[in-house]
Amino acid sequence: MIQTESKQILLSIISIAVLIIAFVGVSYATFVTVFEDSQINGISTGTISLKLKNENGALSMENAMPASDVDGMMLDDNNVYDFEVQSMLSAQTTLNYEIYVEKIKTDKPTLSNSDVRFYLEKYEDNAYKSTLITQNPQPFIPLENNSFLGSKKGSMILYSGTLSNMTSHDKEIKDSFRLRMWVAQDTVIDSISRDFNIKLNVVAKAM
Repeated sequence: MIQTESKQILLSIISIAVLIIAFVGVSYATFVTVFEDSQINGISTGTISLKLKNENGALSMENAMPASDVDGMMLDDNNVYDFEVQSMLSAQTTLNYEIYVEKIKTDKPTLSNSDVRFYLEKYEDNAYKSTLITQNPQPFIPLENNSFLGSKKGSMILYSGTLSNMTSHDKEIKDSFRLRMWVAQDTVIDSISRDFNIKLNVVAKAM
């Protein structure tokens, strides 16, 4: 009989500067999320970047079980992580951008793509609202080819958006987001530790 401890899910997200490490256990499985340098293509307009808003450096949810989508979407503010996509845009410039997650290879046993759920919200009109791609929570769905904007083959796009500066001077523009991740309700729990390692990135092209 599997002991109670082997059924526990450990979810903790630790961010150091631009590094987030999220431990999610299915018995004891691990998410590792790394915020890498962002990329921009096309006309030179400055740098588009990701910025973490969780200044305390850590979030945790211990001894939790796999969650339904309804419960996962309602994870409280202590079990989410917030970030911004921002750029100092030149005058009369528009950027199309994508936020995507990329899996990191590991030698350890891994959770399957279907064991992980993603739900992304955008801050608009003084509230976080669901976004189109993950309006219904999604498993990890890999791209079959590189996207037009540069999201990598094998990665998953979470959001496509636009930053626009129609003024006559340079201006900082930003969008704010809230990401929730959890272990899918139907995930099989056993005594084997499993990893699921990802990077969160943003890519953009000036139009």
